[in-house]
Amino acid sequence: MKKLFVIFFTFVFSNAFSQWTVISTVPTAALINSISVVNQNLIWIACDGGKVYRSIDGGLNWSLRNTGLPAGNVYGISALDTSNCWVGNVSGSIYRTSNGGASWVQQLAVANSFSDGIHMFNMNYGIYFGDPAAPSGQTFQYRYTTNGGTNWILSPNAPTVTNEYGIVNAWDWLDSLNIWIGVATVASGATSSKVYKTNGGFINGTFTFGQFGGSGTPDGLYSQGIGFTNANSGMLGTNNTGIRRTTNGGSTWSAVTNPPGLTSFAVNEVHSFKDGSNLIRFAMSSTSLNSWLYKTTDLGVTWIQETLPTQTQTNPIQHMEFVNQTLGYAGCAAGLFLRYNGPSGITNLNGALPDDFKLEQNYPNPFNPSTKINFSIPSSGKVKLVIHNTLGEELSVLLNEFKNAGNYSAEFTAGANLNSGVYFYTLYAGDFVSTKKFILVK
Repeated sequence: MKKLFVIFFTFVFSNAFSQWTVISTVPTAALINSISVVNQNLIWIACDGGKVYRSIDGGLNWSLRNTGLPAGNVYGISALDTSNCWVGNVSGSIYRTSNGGASWVQQLAVANSFSDGIHMFNMNYGIYFGDPAAPSGQTFQYRYTTNGGTNWILSPNAPTVTNEYGIVNAWDWLDSLNIWIGVATVASGATSSKVYKTNGGFINGTFTFGQFGGSGTPDGLYSQGIGFTNANSGMLGTNNTGIRRTTNGGSTWSAVTNPPGLTSFAVNEVHSFKDGSNLIRFAMSSTSLNSWLYKTTDLGVTWIQETLPTQTQTNPIQHMEFVNQTLGYAGCAAGLFLRYNGPSGITNLNGALPDDFKLEQNYPNPFNPSTKINFSIPSSGKVKLVIHNTLGEELSVLLNEFKNAGNYSAEFTAGANLNSGVYFYTLYAGDFVSTKKFILVK
């Protein structure tokens, strides 16, 4: 009975303090296929109809940045800053802009292919995966660039396919060497499919695969989302009510009990954190106009549901990216764009709206080891609260995310690495900056 109580309490707590909200709908309500979150303010999205949009205010407003792109749907996007962005499209081509989307230059074209994903690790090195030019007897388009995309080189060990192709966004990586890529097996009623992996990267690495079982549809069995938390532990979701996990880096996959009450669904997207939390999220939908989002930290042994806006029931999540555990974004069908603001240790003190910005003196002060810092912001926006030493070096970031107008309290607990002495905390909110001194006594 105690175990059931603990699981129920966790479920209620998570739903009470996690928050997914619709913050905008992109112009023309284009279906969002892929998103690239550079930071909490700068976001690029790839949509149907050859549309690429950019936001510089965390998704509140969007500008069309697709001059020079063809009309076909855009799949896969990777941006590094306000100027440099790479996209793939339905025709198996790669385009790059270096001027914020004022113009685009084609870098690759592979006839009869299809772009599934692209990721730039820096201005020079990036990887790309696309469909083979034919479902059998051709190689997957696993390519890399070392010069910003001037050349996209086919991986010398790219696997040859048999009734297979790729799935948009169905891949994950720990770094440029450790990469996993999902596969769609297109045989009707297929009962197994693959996940390719390389631990040597696209340049010199070899590709091996692990197979996972499932029940395919008339179109086949697909791995539609993949997430790894470390080199060994990962999960995937299929197109037909299947979730699988691995504990050996993808060499083998085993079945996972579905989230409670779900009997028919497709997994649209999987997102995982590599920060030691083991947190993996699954965005799911069904043909009966339902949509769900569940998360797990134990590879599917237990599940916690996060409440989604009602609009996602008919317009489910297509792709998610997170800045950190308390701030994330998701692109959906019909141009819906969501923001996640989760529990961050910051408490809203009351429902009153302040008249001005204010940073109060912490209490208690001096303190050991914890203290509270209250602040007020009269307008919504990005807020950052940091702890730093007398040299100005940041020691801890208590808050760095979008916050609604209100009065807040943050708790700071000094770690064992901090010695007794004088420290400072600074609040940044729009043009407002305020710093106060506090004293740690151990």
